[in-house]
Amino acid sequence: MAPDAVLFSVRGLLVALALVAGSAAWAPVAEAQAPSRPSATLCTGSSVGPGIAPPARVPSGIPDFHAAWYGQSGYPTLCPGERSNAVVAYYNSGSRGWVKGRMGEVAYLGTWNGDPGQDEPTVLGGNGEMGTPQTGWPRFNRVALQPSDYVGPAQVAWFQFTIQAPERPGFYRLYIRPLVEGAAWMEDVGVYWQVTVLNPDGTPPAGRISSRVPAPIDDTAPAWAPAELDNVGFTQPPESGIVLSGGTKGSWTSAWVLTRFPFSQLIPSWIADTPAGSWIEVEIQTRSAAGRETRWWRMGIWASGDETIRRTSINGQSDADGVVETDTFKTRAEKMTAYRARVTLSRSTATGAPPVLRRVYAVASDTRSYTPRYPSPRYTDRAMELSVPRYSQEIHAGEFPQYDGGGEAWCSPTSTEMVVEYWNKRPSASDMAWVGPYADPQVDYAARYTYDAAYRGTGNWPFNTAYASHFGLEARVVQLGSLNDAERFIAAGVPLIASISHAPGALPGFLNNAGTSGHLLVIVGFTASGDVIANDPAALSNATVRRVYGREAFERAWIGGSGGVAYRIGNTVVP
Repeated sequence: MAPDAVLFSVRGLLVALALVAGSAAWAPVAEAQAPSRPSATLCTGSSVGPGIAPPARVPSGIPDFHAAWYGQSGYPTLCPGERSNAVVAYYNSGSRGWVKGRMGEVAYLGTWNGDPGQDEPTVLGGNGEMGTPQTGWPRFNRVALQPSDYVGPAQVAWFQFTIQAPERPGFYRLYIRPLVEGAAWMEDVGVYWQVTVLNPDGTPPAGRISSRVPAPIDDTAPAWAPAELDNVGFTQPPESGIVLSGGTKGSWTSAWVLTRFPFSQLIPSWIADTPAGSWIEVEIQTRSAAGRETRWWRMGIWASGDETIRRTSINGQSDADGVVETDTFKTRAEKMTAYRARVTLSRSTATGAPPVLRRVYAVASDTRSYTPRYPSPRYTDRAMELSVPRYSQEIHAGEFPQYDGGGEAWCSPTSTEMVVEYWNKRPSASDMAWVGPYADPQVDYAARYTYDAAYRGTGNWPFNTAYASHFGLEARVVQLGSLNDAERFIAAGVPLIASISHAPGALPGFLNNAGTSGHLLVIVGFTASGDVIANDPAALSNATVRRVYGREAFERAWIGGSGGVAYRIGNTVVP
């Protein structure tokens, strides 16, 4: 008997899907609809591509539960926030029927490898749980339920679902696989939807983005107002910062900042001008979901110079709510949902030049409850490498041991100095006169002016970004969720300083095969195969600083080590 034919419309294009002998369990009519666009958007150019026809032949009557892909609607191109309906057909190629509402017999489509991963939540759709948008899916990791009550052997089920474009432009993929819930995953033939999310102006995106719900990271910056002002005022224009009004001491306390999720870690960073004789102290206070406020946590006493005060973190801060580990606040069992910042501005004398607070940032995260997947998908297949100066920390071994024992431990300031000079900034010859005859005196200079007296080291994260900002650069501590995120920065011309740690032998090519509990280096590029090109200061000479590290091994050392902590230095906007 000849196959029946079923037609459905995809943005005006009729796509014929032939059904094998046996009836269709449910047939859609014009289900693959044109995207729905919010009226306020400026983006244009959304569309749905042609449908994909079924194969000429499919297997049939295989014992137990089985499914064969049988065609699908086309790939959508969407503006940020738009929605599009999708349809995929699966032929029941097994010997047992699919029964809606009966565990062990009901058929679903589930999220699958490679992106977002088996049973993982995705930014492209869901039920509003686990960070997914509410698009009417049965669950956050179940894309669609069989539409009819019963799909017998040799019948076709037409699964339909809604996709929502994320706000970030890019090429996304949603891999799906049919399953009988509680019994078995059925055949995996690599079925996916490619979703193109245009830029806000309607132009094509630059690269691929993972469709998995990203790590819970919230990059925040408290507004200058409303705030509590104590003997401080706004600079002119007001967005330029906070300045001490008179006397020797004053403070600015921000309003409460609500984070997008309960966080277990918070890292502040800042930009400030501290003329000779002045300094600042940065504190944060956190609040629970029930509204209970913690103590104030002291996150650092800082000045760009060291003539007046000793730049330092504050040891010994711990209670039932949390602990400060040098530059990072970590909660105990109860996570927090809001924070506020207080910055005290001080100077030695009332007639001295006042300090100016230019910016406060805080990156909140809950990476301890998130399991990364390695390796992340490529953002682009092209090779990229930035021309970042190369400096070795090892050639400074034994120099100025009062700063963390000398250059062998100076991975952070050496990396920071490389990136500062990438932006054509550096200390002047007169600034470095005290260094003497040593090679690359700017590395010694950076070590001195990032040194943390309590930590007894030069690896305090916000002290390094504050050092870079002293040269007129935007600089802050951030966290990224994957190397896919890092590739966006490199593509925009922005190198990143990454904090890594790894077990012995876990990062082939690293200078010390014994591993490291903490190390910083500069991500300067990616090979065509996606491996990381780094300027690694753990090198015996400047000539050997450039290294290539395997993508997965490096990602495990970075994301699995520090949770993706990085220094983001530079004034370039990264899309």
